[in-house]
Amino acid sequence: MLLFGSLGCSLGSLIVGESGPTPTPTKSLVSTFTATATHTATATPTETATPVDTAIPNPTDTPPPSATPTPPYSTYVVQSGDTLSSIAARFDTTAQAIKDLNGLTSDIINIGQELLIPSGENPTSPPPSPTSTSGTAPTATPRPPQPAATSTPRPPTATPEPSHPYYYVEGSMQEHFRGCSNLAVEGLILDTAGNPVTEAVTIRWQLGSYVDYWVTGNPIEVPGVFKFSIQVPNPIYHGTKTSTLQIVQSESNPVPLSEPFTRQVLDCTEGPEFFDNIVFRHR
Repeated sequence: MLLFGSLGCSLGSLIVGESGPTPTPTKSLVSTFTATATHTATATPTETATPVDTAIPNPTDTPPPSATPTPPYSTYVVQSGDTLSSIAARFDTTAQAIKDLNGLTSDIINIGQELLIPSGENPTSPPPSPTSTSGTAPTATPRPPQPAATSTPRPPTATPEPSHPYYYVEGSMQEHFRGCSNLAVEGLILDTAGNPVTEAVTIRWQLGSYVDYWVTGNPIEVPGVFKFSIQVPNPIYHGTKTSTLQIVQSESNPVPLSEPFTRQVLDCTEGPEFFDNIVFRHR
């Protein structure tokens, strides 16, 4: 609109002035306004979140489980017949190491007693208690109570058998050589006072397989005297034989009332044939 208005005014002026000299047309400078509407739509860029590299944690290397250490000592319960030396030899250690580890002051041990036995490098003291890091003092694990020392009962002493009421008086027998006439054995039985017994007492005599009995107190004999003899026709005493004299309860019940007195009797051609003064005495 502004462009056409300007052109109209210029043409009107030229028409009114026709009476004057015709001017030399001059080139008019026409201002040209070019309205250029520049409207550039600028798109607002969308904010793009810059990705943040998240560090992926490396896997933690798990250390392999460590081998459980062997305890530096073991326990052993004392058995019958055990000694410190035998236990030490069994576990390849020393008796002194066992004593030191258990606080023993002597070699005395008891059946059922529990002992700490050194192992590994044979330590002489128990391992230290683990240190607590929580600030609370650790409670010491009490050791099992040691059994009280008890003496091993000894078997009862056998009660000695009561002595026989009669005994042979050592050295009382006398020997006499008579040749091969007869074999005679004589003796005397005394009471506790040393006098010949007056009551009936039975004495048994055995020579080899031959056995005979004599009872004192026979009215026709001297009190307390016993006599045995074998005549020549009976060759039982020829050759070496064992002669045994012993006081017994009776012929029918020959329970011993004295220790046996035994003597080797040689053949009549080699030694005495008469033995007398054989004394038995009441205790």
